[in-house]
Amino acid sequence: MKHSIVYQFDIREFFFRHQQTNHKIKTLIDLPFEFFKELKALGVDYIWPLGIYEPSKESQKIAREMKELHRRYDESLPGWTIEDVIGSPYAIKSYSVSKSFGADRFYTKFKELLLKKFDLKIILDFVHNHVAIDNPIVKKHPEYFIHCVENNELKYSPDFYELKAGEKTYFIAHGRDPYFPSWKDTLQLDYRSKSVQKFMINELLKLSKKCDGVRCDMAMLGLSNIFHNNWKNYQLPNDAVPSGKEFWREAIDKVKKKNPDFIFIGEVYWDCEKDLLDLGFDYVYDKKFYDLMVKQNILLINEYIKRAFTYGRNRFLFLENHDEPRSSLVFNLDYIKVLATLVYTLPSMKLIHAGQIEGKKYPHAIQLRRIYSEPLNGELKNFYLKLLFAIKSSTITNGYFKYLNPLPAWEGSISHNNFTIFLYENEKMNIDLVVLNLSPYQSQCKVKVESYNIVDKKFLIKDRLSDEEYLRDGNEMYYDGLYFDLKPYQSQIFQFIKTE
Repeated sequence: MKHSIVYQFDIREFFFRHQQTNHKIKTLIDLPFEFFKELKALGVDYIWPLGIYEPSKESQKIAREMKELHRRYDESLPGWTIEDVIGSPYAIKSYSVSKSFGADRFYTKFKELLLKKFDLKIILDFVHNHVAIDNPIVKKHPEYFIHCVENNELKYSPDFYELKAGEKTYFIAHGRDPYFPSWKDTLQLDYRSKSVQKFMINELLKLSKKCDGVRCDMAMLGLSNIFHNNWKNYQLPNDAVPSGKEFWREAIDKVKKKNPDFIFIGEVYWDCEKDLLDLGFDYVYDKKFYDLMVKQNILLINEYIKRAFTYGRNRFLFLENHDEPRSSLVFNLDYIKVLATLVYTLPSMKLIHAGQIEGKKYPHAIQLRRIYSEPLNGELKNFYLKLLFAIKSSTITNGYFKYLNPLPAWEGSISHNNFTIFLYENEKMNIDLVVLNLSPYQSQCKVKVESYNIVDKKFLIKDRLSDEEYLRDGNEMYYDGLYFDLKPYQSQIFQFIKTE
């Protein structure tokens, strides 16, 4: 699926908000299905309901006590109360659906209704690296975790958790990314252990029966070389795996054997995108592309598009997500519009984060059950609606992608470097041309429309995002080039309609 959209929202916040105005809402199937109908109308293919699992009481307790997190809550929800703090959805106590939503039984009905009524599928989180402190596996199998055995000083550091199991005391590492403080509400699984890998593959196999794909949290932490570098100074388990054995390869192979259409999305950083794709991931986070957009480096953006999207269709693109700041806070309104056109017309899987198209600026702290109430940015939402509806009816959804090189509009002109241009053409020879001025300056260029279908024909080209339309000769567009003069941050999607 080279063009698909995932809508991410916090199901706990969504459920709580609707319960406040409708006390009849008791389970997932009581939620307003009009919302999901609207998502489908926008072209959304998958929903990603963050926080759907049975919550961890220990995570809630820690999230309420940690003063470092309180600053985040202040930024996200001025006036928050302790009751608003419900814990991190990434401290996994169980992959069972929360009883507060009706548990697995009502979730199954919810999933079936979404598919039947709206053809919407579900992506769920899989957190392979760690589990919640109160996950039952901790006391049942404390040997599954990274231990501190000898260093007494390190044992009592904030990075370790003291667990008493029977007559034994264990000092278990909290889960962590080596570049950030440890996650105090989690414990670190030891992927050097055969038993751990087998246990987590079984967890994934069970989860794969509940959804159509998984978003794998911090997936690169499970790569054998990265795991070794992070934990090489700690005692090996008794059932150590071969050093080069890759958890993800076996896990993905086993799931795909049972369900070939199941989707794996990897959250990935540190230049590990190719590693995860080679191991079988369908899509990987494209933080590099996001960073290029933030830096507004048009030359590198175009080089990246040519390299990553001409033959690849496996990027997971976003303008914001729950780990990144709100796009309306990072970018000005006009730049958001051209970036949105860029992101949602590239051949890839794309994310829409709840609140993004409404122009929200306050982040959502994932430990909270409420979000800050902000006024709607009507201009931005109307643009998103126009854009997403235009894409749905265009060749972008089923065409072949081709990057085109912008040319100088006249000798000595350099503003063609401000453009990004590509076309889509499908098997029926329908054409859409995407033209973007990514700069804050009015810019001009020419581009040769490289489609065999336009030779010796004439076309009406209509901009799907405005009322602009022009009659153009196919030979002129093919051999000499089509001229563009775009305002700062302007974007156009031209539909080609043959007239003769």
